[in-house]
Amino acid sequence: MASCQMEIIYMDPTTYTAVSDHEMRQAILGELFRSCRKGRKITKQDLADALDIKYQQLVYQLSNHLQDFWKVVGEKKVRGTRMEYIAPSNPHGIYICLGKDRRIYMVDPLAEIYGPLDEVGLRCDKCSVEEAEHCMASLVEKRIVPRDLGISERETLSSNKRSGLRPLDRGIIEALKGVAFGDRCVLVIPCERCSFMNRHNIVMID
Repeated sequence: MASCQMEIIYMDPTTYTAVSDHEMRQAILGELFRSCRKGRKITKQDLADALDIKYQQLVYQLSNHLQDFWKVVGEKKVRGTRMEYIAPSNPHGIYICLGKDRRIYMVDPLAEIYGPLDEVGLRCDKCSVEEAEHCMASLVEKRIVPRDLGISERETLSSNKRSGLRPLDRGIIEALKGVAFGDRCVLVIPCERCSFMNRHNIVMID
């Protein structure tokens, strides 16, 4: 069965700051996540070529500012040179952090969403109301998210100009609740009707 998987991960505010207003780092993350869909991997040189930047520039950004987002997944020697294959640390990762007055900040490389939630929104905002309701029903049925929100949870969403009617709204709340315990929220949703997944041809097979 085809499904959509999203892993909501709490990130350090300094990690968010390193990406939020830096176009090159955003471009690197976007290309890395797109290139490594469905379990694929990429060499640093191929990633640099795809972005039309110098290899040294890429390595500097990966090593000094984006180290939380990628990992080495293999290597081979080519003409005596060691070639590393890399991939996202969390291929389904959507990263969040919490700022002053409960403001939530987003880094969603695959959807190319970077910034405050109340300004940039979520990838599932482009889905229809019917699609969102279908996904929400699946999450509630699987007990990934509760049917109802508490007062504090509704206030957090409201302060970020969110209604709580989209799957990721509820996933973010669950992820924030688990921060103290180091927990992450993983949403697995049947995606046969998901416009985001279909548009980007991102499907996992269970």
